[in-house]
Amino acid sequence: MARLLLLGLLLFTASLSPGAAQTKPYLPVKDDYQVFVIGDSLAAGLWSGLTRAADGEARLSVNGRYKEDSGLARPEYYDWNAALPKILESNEIDIAVVMIGTNDGQDIHDGDMRYAFNTPEWTAHYAAQVDRLIKTLTDAGAAVYWVELPPMAEEQYDAEIKTIAAVQAERAKAAGVKVVPTRPSFSTENGAYTDKGFDASGEFVRLRARDGVHFMKAGNSKLGSIVFDAIRADLDHPQGEEQSAEAPPGEPQSSGPAFGQSGVGGGEVVVSVEPEAEQPPPVTPDAEKSDYAGPTNPVIPANRTLAELAKTAHPGSSAQRLFTSGEMPPAQPGRFDDFRMAQ
Repeated sequence: MARLLLLGLLLFTASLSPGAAQTKPYLPVKDDYQVFVIGDSLAAGLWSGLTRAADGEARLSVNGRYKEDSGLARPEYYDWNAALPKILESNEIDIAVVMIGTNDGQDIHDGDMRYAFNTPEWTAHYAAQVDRLIKTLTDAGAAVYWVELPPMAEEQYDAEIKTIAAVQAERAKAAGVKVVPTRPSFSTENGAYTDKGFDASGEFVRLRARDGVHFMKAGNSKLGSIVFDAIRADLDHPQGEEQSAEAPPGEPQSSGPAFGQSGVGGGEVVVSVEPEAEQPPPVTPDAEKSDYAGPTNPVIPANRTLAELAKTAHPGSSAQRLFTSGEMPPAQPGRFDDFRMAQ
C-alpha cells in the first residue's frame, strides 16, 4: 500500500513539472487567420511586403490600417488607443502586427505637463500607451507580433529609435506578446545602418529609401518575409514546446559578400539596378490623405493581390509619393521631423 502511495505521489509530482505541462499555443488552431497590420508609414510598407510574403499561404488574409505621421507619444495629434476599438468593431483580427514609433522621439504632453523625451516620466507615460494598445488587442483575442523598429541613417535619430524600441520590447515581453527582431537584418556586421543588403531572394540590392528611414520595395518585401516567417513558425508548430516571447530572427543571409565586405575581386559590392518602385496599400478612411498632385499612373505591382489593391489607392497621396519615388512628404504636426526641431 505504501509503495502504491509513493508511486502515486511521484506521478503527481512529475505532472507538475514544466516539461510535462501542456503549453498553450501562441496561435489558436484555425483553418484561416485574419492578419491586420497597424502603425505609421513603416507599417504601410510592411503591409505591402507581408501581403507579398503571404501570397500563396491560403491560411492568411492580410489587411491593415496606417496613419503616416502617427505614433504613441502624441495622442492629441492622432490617438491610436482611441481609434483601435472602432477598428476592431469593423475588422476581425486574429493576428495583429504592430509597427509604430518612428515619430515618437519627442516630448509627451499631458495636460499642462510636458515630459522631456527619455526621462523617467516620459518612459512611464510612453510605456502606458504601449500597454494599453497591447491590452486592447489581446482582450479582443488577437495574437500580437510587435515588430522592432529598424536602424536609421541619422545617428541621433537612430539613438532615439533604439530608446523607443527598447521600451516597446520591454512592455511587449511583460505582456507575453512576441517581438519580431529587425535590426540585425538591416544592419552591417558591426550593427551600423546600411541602405543595402540581401533581399528576400538572396540578392544584394538597395533596401532603404533616400530619407534613411523608409524602405524600397525590396526592403519591404524582406521586412514582410521576416514577419511572415515568425507567424508561420507558430502556424506550423502550434502545439510545440513553449517558445520565447521573442520571435525567431529573420532569414539567414546569402552566402555572398555581406554588408561592406569586398567581393571576389577585392572591390566593394556595388548595386547597379535601381529598386522597383513600391506601391502603397489602399488609403482607408483612417489613413492620411495629401494634396500632393503626384503621378496618376503609378506602376502596378506584378503580384496579383497587390495589383488589385493598387487600383484602389488614392492617386497623388503622400504615401504614393513615398513608395514610388522614395521621397518623404512635407513635415506635418506630430511627425518626428517637425517636433524634433521645435524650441
